[in-house]
Amino acid sequence: MQLVKIGNENLTVKLIPYGARLVDIRLASFNFPLILGYPNITDYHKDIAYLGAIIGRVANRIHGAQAKIGGVIYTFDENECSKQTLHGGSKGCAFQNWKIKNISNTSVTFILDEPDGHMGFPGNIHFEVCYEINDCSRLQITIQAVADKDGICNLTSHPYFCLDNSGDISAHELKINASHYLPVNKLNIPTGKINPVSNSQFDFLNPRSLAGIVKGTNQSIDHNFCLNDKRSTLREVAVLTSKLSKIKLRVLSTEAGLQFYTGHHLLDTPPGYSNLPYTPFSGLCLEPQGWPDAPNKENFPSVFLPANTLYQQIICFEFTTS
Repeated sequence: MQLVKIGNENLTVKLIPYGARLVDIRLASFNFPLILGYPNITDYHKDIAYLGAIIGRVANRIHGAQAKIGGVIYTFDENECSKQTLHGGSKGCAFQNWKIKNISNTSVTFILDEPDGHMGFPGNIHFEVCYEINDCSRLQITIQAVADKDGICNLTSHPYFCLDNSGDISAHELKINASHYLPVNKLNIPTGKINPVSNSQFDFLNPRSLAGIVKGTNQSIDHNFCLNDKRSTLREVAVLTSKLSKIKLRVLSTEAGLQFYTGHHLLDTPPGYSNLPYTPFSGLCLEPQGWPDAPNKENFPSVFLPANTLYQQIICFEFTTS
């Protein structure tokens, strides 16, 4: 499997075509990775935690593994709980071998084509994802798609961050610029309600320690935070800081939602960079995307993609130190 390296004097990023995945991000002044990954890149074929992958055609969960598109009910791959579709199905974008379209010292573009009916989704679809280091320590991810039939599309990037090489996220503080979140049922499907974060454990409007989540005094989180009611211009959506390393990550996005996942299901992974398997709370995900199960929730921002219309989103991961 080919390993691709891009970078400048401040930031180095390594990727592989399988899932168009981020496998390593490092700042020049630190000798440890800022994301979880496997030093043996063949182990990504064993990965079920979506480490660093591009997720699609539809990220997150679709209730009942079906949705109505243009008056027609489509049934998708049931790859979670034998009841619903997770991250585009068992052979979604994360588990495909992408091709390299362009590569330079500071950028790489991967492409993928999926046929009509793949995982149950309508339309032949073409994906492109460009990773570019376009500032001192900023990684920009531009994701595009176009299909030849009306369909649904909701993509994201799925790295797990740990900014201090400590083995868990307990020394991290997180801020999320969202005043509302989506409560979920026992299958992690949104109920349809849109709740305020105030007076709840989901209030990250001011930076908050994650130590309580790791210690079990606070509930683990795998929820969508509502940033907007539609796609927007690129803006800051979250800030993650390690109190140990003093590394700060700013997440910028054009998307309407941000899935915050505390990594509590990490278990029995291949050996990571410490040569040990990852365990719950080894890293966390901040995944800009459309709202989950939007095709089945009329009150959620739509993820409908008309035929021959360009889908585009931008995610930026910007690293600084203090």
